Amino acid sequence: MIVKIEKLVCDGYGLGRISDKDAGEKSGKVFLIKKALPEDIVEVKIVSEKKNLIFGKIKNIISPSKFRINAKCSHFENCGGCDLQNTSYENQLKFKDEIIMEIFAPTKIFARPEKIIPASKNELYYRNSIRYFFQVQNGKINFARHDFFDKNLLKIDRCFLQSEKNFEILELLKNILNNSLESKNSLWQLKIREGKYTSQIMIEIITSDENLPAEKEIVESLKIIPEIKSIYQTIAPYKSLKKMRRRLLFGSLVVLEKVGPFTFQISPESFFQTNSCGVKTLYDVIKKFAEVKINDKVLDLFCGTGTIGIYLSTLAKKVVGIEIVPEAIRDANDNAKINKIKNIKFVCSDINNLTIRQFSNHTIIVDPPRAGLTKKLIDDLSKVNFKRLIYVSCNPMTFVRDLKLFESRGVIAEKIQPVDMFPQTHHIEIVGLLRKKF
Repeated sequence: MIVKIEKLVCDGYGLGRISDKDAGEKSGKVFLIKKALPEDIVEVKIVSEKKNLIFGKIKNIISPSKFRINAKCSHFENCGGCDLQNTSYENQLKFKDEIIMEIFAPTKIFARPEKIIPASKNELYYRNSIRYFFQVQNGKINFARHDFFDKNLLKIDRCFLQSEKNFEILELLKNILNNSLESKNSLWQLKIREGKYTSQIMIEIITSDENLPAEKEIVESLKIIPEIKSIYQTIAPYKSLKKMRRRLLFGSLVVLEKVGPFTFQISPESFFQTNSCGVKTLYDVIKKFAEVKINDKVLDLFCGTGTIGIYLSTLAKKVVGIEIVPEAIRDANDNAKINKIKNIKFVCSDINNLTIRQFSNHTIIVDPPRAGLTKKLIDDLSKVNFKRLIYVSCNPMTFVRDLKLFESRGVIAEKIQPVDMFPQTHHIEIVGLLRKKF
């Protein structure tokens, strides 16, 4: 099946069609092809079909796009980590702008998005967190990640989104484990977290039972690396993260990272933006939109570990952060103490059960998961006499869906700024400033 790619669409797919004379029963259907670029002509292997959509992967490139370059990573064609490394960063930004404009085009949303801005100068080596799977073959250990389509494990020698130091750690672990005669069947995942501005590293080895092969040698070898400040074993029975428990094998409970003048702790459970070097750019957009003044009160919904609220706290009279995850609230309170912030309070609560009207005349920030906001929360927020409403989203599709619901309730988008936090991937962060229509 030969397909010409017309454009990139949300989720990083190249969208294309085949000519009517060749289409047969596929006539009128849209092909969505991962790793394809506009103007590519490709032979496609069909992976799955859904209504009028056909999902496929490139079998052969008949005529390469003028936008195509050789990816730096030898695993690019199959790995699920990157999907835009085969084009220049300038083109990546161009395509992301086009994707955003196309999402907004059919809507009557009041504001139009600004051009996407790079979060940092780092196009590679920017990730502060990465997860690998242990792959045991013939008694030997490799490190693997998921294939982008079938989710089979793909052996990875290196990844250009993480630091070089991480590969020293991978090689060291591989050598220790491959020289061990102990059973390696309990090994499941390896997670490495790194403070880009502190150089502090946390190692988390996830096993399916209590057994950690070569435990003593692993700990003794890793702890002499100056950057490694914390080593955990996480035990996840039956490879389920729901019933996991942790053992601290070495060092401190947390590692530290900086965002501007603030220091934040990262525990194994913490959510922290994966691009440390880009977080300040994102938070500065939020800060610019919020225009917080000395007598203002701020409500930070989905506050996580409190990073946004703390970043704005020195400008405000008072900040309240709400989050449903107890571990995140614990970290948020610790982060406030580390930074000696006295005017902030964190509450563990389900946001959808919150009485929003008590926060009248607040500047409200929402930073929900990819699924976006519930209709109930949009209703509640629309009824509040807020000062400003800042919506931070990692999913442009649900962002636009929610903006349409807000506008039908008299709350309009005044400014929209996309931020490229994740070079080499299709992911886009987007910030909106909303206000009452009347």
